[in-house]
Amino acid sequence: LVSSFQHFNKNSFEVDASIDPLASMNPFVNVGDQWKEKRSQIVPVLTATRVRTTFPIIKNVAENFLKYVDRVRGGSPDFEVKEVCGRYTIDSVASCAFGIDAESFSNPDAEFARMGFELFNADSAIAWLRAMLALFAPKVASLLKLAFIPKHIDCWFRSLIENVTNLRKDGKVQRRDLFQAIYDTLSQNGTVPVKSNELIGHSVTFLTEGFETSGTLMSYVLFELATNREVQDRVLEELDSALEDGQLTDEAVQKLVYLERAMYETLRLHAATLTLTKVCTKEYELPAQYPTDRKRVRIQPGTAVIIPVYGIHYDPEIFPDPHRFEPDRFLEENKKTRHRYAFLGFGEGPRICLGMKFGMLQSKIGIATLLSKYRVELSPKQQLPLEVSKSTWLLAPKGGIWVRFVERKNQ
Repeated sequence: LVSSFQHFNKNSFEVDASIDPLASMNPFVNVGDQWKEKRSQIVPVLTATRVRTTFPIIKNVAENFLKYVDRVRGGSPDFEVKEVCGRYTIDSVASCAFGIDAESFSNPDAEFARMGFELFNADSAIAWLRAMLALFAPKVASLLKLAFIPKHIDCWFRSLIENVTNLRKDGKVQRRDLFQAIYDTLSQNGTVPVKSNELIGHSVTFLTEGFETSGTLMSYVLFELATNREVQDRVLEELDSALEDGQLTDEAVQKLVYLERAMYETLRLHAATLTLTKVCTKEYELPAQYPTDRKRVRIQPGTAVIIPVYGIHYDPEIFPDPHRFEPDRFLEENKKTRHRYAFLGFGEGPRICLGMKFGMLQSKIGIATLLSKYRVELSPKQQLPLEVSKSTWLLAPKGGIWVRFVERKNQ
């Protein structure tokens, strides 16, 4: 991942740019010089400083999130939080990366939300097959002309970005958000072609980086807090101490260090993928395991090397009592006792998840906003133990995660 990166600098996923031009803009699927170019365009947009400037935008979405929970809770006490958190993250990404209100909380037929959910929907056999082939059998997908981003979704996003770009160019909309940042990064002589694959593709990359994975993380965090009351008590105590006159501010979010540790511990237990797969791009000789070893094993270019993320995360020699939810594993003094790469929730090295900072920030703001008013408890509808769905290409809970939000003032 790091020291031998020059030998293993390719992910196992490939995208045919002629069939899937927007998905091909994502650095995750690029290699070589193209990867360097696309990564250099995205990295300045997703720095910690730049991401932090989105706080007011995300906070506004989080407040709408809380109002939605208030409203729906009046009719039914049970929430499937993966769906609910998905509404929040898609609204957050729409606002930060596209400069629009996705209306996920107010309009059941909102187009942006419908397109986003459809892109990641695995309930449809055709959608699941399309995603599986596009990501894991790209040559077959190319032969069948199956794109990860279907044609109608591709066309819809192109039309959306054209409208957003024209509004910015005409001065009718002025916002310092992620869309403006990528627009400025790509601009030459102050303008970017409205039909630019790079501008549209990177905007869609923000969606793929910030919607599904963050929504899933939030739902698992709420599950772990609901099943570990003492951890939730500490999170609430920290939150109450950090709030300024009852308000969640940017500075207050930075103080939520225990909540952040709980989020990392959740990612340890519920990583988005079972494995990381890297493809050898330059012959590599494995180092000798013992001083007496004489035989050397050489890995040839094109060979896939699989890193068992779950195997590492659940190794009792690395994480004692690995099935226990213990956020303090991620205290700095405890992290120093482990190998640097014992945690792979975001990958590692030059190909680490570029949307990590944004995903963590929006997830933390969303969770903190909910917990400022509610405790979270498991719903009687929740099936235990949790099982992983077999119909999704990112790991997600089978049957969803069902909780109830209980007003804290009533406890």
